Amino acid sequence: MVFTDVLSAEHGDPHGDARTCEAPVKDALAPRAVRPARPDSAFVVPSISRVHLVIQASDPLTYAGLSQHVARRPDIELLPTDRLADADVVAVVATTVTPRVMEQMRRAAGDGDPRFVLVLERFGDLDLLAAVEIGAVSVLWWAEATSDRFAQAVVTAGRGGSELPPDVQARLVTDVAELQRELLAPLGLTPGGLSRREVDVLRWIADGRDTAEIARKMLYSERTVKGILYGLMSRLHLKNRSHAVAYALRAGIL
Repeated sequence: MVFTDVLSAEHGDPHGDARTCEAPVKDALAPRAVRPARPDSAFVVPSISRVHLVIQASDPLTYAGLSQHVARRPDIELLPTDRLADADVVAVVATTVTPRVMEQMRRAAGDGDPRFVLVLERFGDLDLLAAVEIGAVSVLWWAEATSDRFAQAVVTAGRGGSELPPDVQARLVTDVAELQRELLAPLGLTPGGLSRREVDVLRWIADGRDTAEIARKMLYSERTVKGILYGLMSRLHLKNRSHAVAYALRAGIL
């Protein structure tokens, strides 16, 4: 209505009256007060889930340098060394992994359930499988461990990942093969801790075979097949056949 009246006045329309629209036009052109934004419409920056880190280093200078760097990271919270129970990640900085360092890792693992990042100068006589069993997930060589790489390894470990140099991966594969050859194979066990005939039974179950069919396939009696399955389920605390197959799938056995 206001815009029609303005056009009529400009073109001399006798039916129009510019005075009647003067106030509305002034009101329309007047600056309007800015209404403050509602609190619930404000943009909220999502919080970052921080990795709780404890650094264990025998060298005070090394500890101070790493601590100063990670303290600036928004995704890492450095904890004092007496808060191992609250740590997501424990970084162990050492020349090599000695029995003393291994014992230190075991004590830290006993206080909570941390994942370990090892910063080492060399392998030495490191029992890599034992270190992995305790919770080691990442290894950095001291000569290559910049502050940023160290922080990234900590965050990766805290998020459930792992970082292993190629030579460490090769060492791990060699150790697993040696374990299979010298310890498990003589006992008739696979790397997953199952015997060969236990694996065969699980494969037939996963294929949908019943006990009678499995017995015929394996040339065993049904009683023997049931005994194999019962022993497997009792040893691994599995509830039923489906649970046993699921365990084998997760373990990479099937």
